[in-house]
Amino acid sequence: MENKSLVSFVEKKPLNIAGYTLIEGFPGMGLVGTIAVKYLSEKINCKEAGYIVSETFVPIIRVHDGLPVHPSRIYVSDKHKIVLLVSEQIVPQVFTNRMSKGIADWIQKKKIGRIISLSGIRALPKKEGKETVYGIASDDASKKMLEKYSIEVIKEGITSGITALMMLEFKDRSLEAFSLLGNVQIAADYKASAALIEKLNEMFSFEIDTAPLKKEAKATEKALLEHLKQIKQTSGDTKKFETEAHTPMYTAKP
Repeated sequence: MENKSLVSFVEKKPLNIAGYTLIEGFPGMGLVGTIAVKYLSEKINCKEAGYIVSETFVPIIRVHDGLPVHPSRIYVSDKHKIVLLVSEQIVPQVFTNRMSKGIADWIQKKKIGRIISLSGIRALPKKEGKETVYGIASDDASKKMLEKYSIEVIKEGITSGITALMMLEFKDRSLEAFSLLGNVQIAADYKASAALIEKLNEMFSFEIDTAPLKKEAKATEKALLEHLKQIKQTSGDTKKFETEAHTPMYTAKP
């Protein structure tokens, strides 16, 4: 009962999704999961099938085409037998354990066949200039799946957040699941998200074009570099001004 009061799944009509693969993306490092799953929902012609409501969500919603949008949504593709769970709400740390249990309860109730979590990992050295995708598995069978698709399994380390606790729930409930992690370089990492989509292309034969995501990544990187340049220039001008005036002051450029 505790979990039901914390998180509820609202289905527009009862979903018959037994055996489907669920791909989830909650806000995390680099917003990789949210960006990737949202992009995926647009490219494989999913239908919005429901949403999540929770007392933990902050009272902020996005507006699209003049209408309010639920922050956590469920999409379904019967053609690909895939369920997408995408969220734009950060779950407060104090509620992550109960939230993960509530999500796992719904997944188990709907008899989902496999779960794939998309998230990010703190920047690691690139190999041969390529975007490496890392993975964490819930069991040995899932680990073999990662190895099959040349995903670098993280053997030792620490992971955190709602996705981490969900993976633990899936392991404890003997659910087939694994997490794909993009190599995060910046705050909103479209390049890392594109790498995950390309790996999903291999696994599901989606043939999704990631060029728009990579273009967005270049635009984001360009904006970041320009921002850093402005900060550096402003810092230099400020230091020069303070030295000449002999009085500590702060200034900003328009």
